[in-house]
Amino acid sequence: MSYKDFTQMSVWQKGFQLIKKIYPITKLFPSDERFGMISDMRRAANSITQNITEGFGRFEARDKTRFYKISRGSAYEIIPTMKCL
Repeated sequence: MSYKDFTQMSVWQKGFQLIKKIYPITKLFPSDERFGMISDMRRAANSITQNITEGFGRFEARDKTRFYKISRGSAYEIIPTMKCL
């Protein structure tokens, strides 16, 4: 599939929706988690879309794949906490 822009990718769109969900959820966390779980979850969520974006901008397939895999890893970082909510 060929995309003109990374924002057309459904995986990027889902990642962006995740960011929009993570911020309100983490606002409900205790303030003492500001530099713990809140920060980790927000950074991981942002990392998903940022790595997809960076991968999209790479020319070589190997580079693209590397960034997409990093993005996938960031998504997995959030799963344990989300399952507990």
